[in-house]
Amino acid sequence: MVEINNGSIFCACLKGGFVKTLVAFLEQPVEVLFIEASGMADPSSMKQLLGQLTVLLERRPEIRRRYEYRGSVCLIDAGRFLECCEIFQPTINQVKKSSVLILNKIDEVSEECILELHNKLNELNQGAYIYNTTFGQVPAELLEDKISPDGVLEEESCNTIRNRPVTYVLQMKGKYDLKKMKEFAMGMSERVLRFKGFFLTPEGELAHADCVGDYIRIDKPDLEDFKAIICEIVLIGKNKEDFEEDLLEKWNHCFPGQKIDHEKC
Repeated sequence: MVEINNGSIFCACLKGGFVKTLVAFLEQPVEVLFIEASGMADPSSMKQLLGQLTVLLERRPEIRRRYEYRGSVCLIDAGRFLECCEIFQPTINQVKKSSVLILNKIDEVSEECILELHNKLNELNQGAYIYNTTFGQVPAELLEDKISPDGVLEEESCNTIRNRPVTYVLQMKGKYDLKKMKEFAMGMSERVLRFKGFFLTPEGELAHADCVGDYIRIDKPDLEDFKAIICEIVLIGKNKEDFEEDLLEKWNHCFPGQKIDHEKC
């Protein structure tokens, strides 16, 4: 597994590194390569990216293996999609670019909402196959039978440094109360789409935050050895507007006297 940080793999600032990583994988005994893009990634320019890959491989005649691009799969949060597609263009482009749409967490929404979701997905990509599920469960044969490399969208990705949401990383060097952290996460939910990461409780136990909007989940993961885990929290904003002032105000309210190191990225 190779992790590519600080932006989407489809962003102009990371395309070169991503393509070089794909070339490096051809030198490994890999039969199938899954690329998991971030939730804000826009795969519109996949064809251009594969073109860059072809050019690079032409300069490496010692590498004889080649990829067969099978297509894109979009994993959709049934409870959040309709809201997100009204705000984020990448959300719409992910659906338009995929041949298989996995509608996940259908147990958390009503039948009426599922029908509305299907109507919206068909409006965006009429030719895509929609599969309803929970807990991300998908039969392997479904991907084999339904996925295809064809999409209804082919243009330059809208993921650029200029338009991606403001993101802050908090260095969690101290120890923090679970209830206060939940209060902080809830306070940031109006400005932040995603709130995730790890921190230590006053008892020295590891806590995990995994929040989307006003869905706040902060608990203690079942891990025996967590010394290698980096304690930090990432906050991804809903748009390009800077929320540093709001972040610090709510942090000082929940954790008075505990200074927080933060970095915009």
